[in-house]
Amino acid sequence: MEVFIRQFELFTVVLSRLLALFSFAPGYSGETLTFFQRMALSFFTAVILTPVMPVTAELSNMLRERYFTVLLEQAIIGLFLAFCLQVIFAAFQMAGEFFSVQMGFGINEVFDPMGQVSLPLMGSFKNLIALFVFFVSNAYLEVIRALAYSFERIPFLPQNFWENRVGQESLVDFLFFLSSSMFLIGLKVALPIMGTLLLVSVSIGMISKAAPQMNMLMMGYPLKILVGFLVLMWIAPVAIETMSAQFDILFHHLDELIRRF
Repeated sequence: MEVFIRQFELFTVVLSRLLALFSFAPGYSGETLTFFQRMALSFFTAVILTPVMPVTAELSNMLRERYFTVLLEQAIIGLFLAFCLQVIFAAFQMAGEFFSVQMGFGINEVFDPMGQVSLPLMGSFKNLIALFVFFVSNAYLEVIRALAYSFERIPFLPQNFWENRVGQESLVDFLFFLSSSMFLIGLKVALPIMGTLLLVSVSIGMISKAAPQMNMLMMGYPLKILVGFLVLMWIAPVAIETMSAQFDILFHHLDELIRRF
């Protein structure tokens, strides 16, 4: 009976972290999966991970002394992993917002079923491409792998976590990396289209000065939309490779952060 209770406590610890991740991570949250589907996914993944999770004497004592606090800590770790993924997807969404106004789609918005909010058309388009790359490149499997590795390195938050200067500096450096890379990734994906549309705007301005009788203002909007979509098609392979590379960079830095603990 005692062995069963110990295994059940360990199972709930794993389930807590998984459920927090799948409830807020892109591709799993929102209306993408129902609550019962997320619960089933978390349950069966926890069934697989629980037997291989290392159980130390310190973890057993922590579960015996402050079981519900450990569950809360597991949820916080899962939320942090989901937050990292949200930042990367927000960078791709920001890339679409950078050139949406130049293309003439500044006031067009569509409903995002994952975030339950209205997003600019181009931002939602880039977000869907990122979601496609996320599943096609097997990045979703890397999320599970990083989560399983986090159980090996961080089965729980130690009592002196907030006094651990090395852990705090590593966490702050990682957050700085996320915040800075969000704008950098957005510019990498959006810069070719922004530059092309800028040249189109300059060309339209020069033509309107040379031939004032031509209504370039009305001709400019469909021209920018046409050129914008042509450039989107042209740079699609490069954009997909960039997105896939950014997922790899994120998981690499995430592994380094987990290893430092």
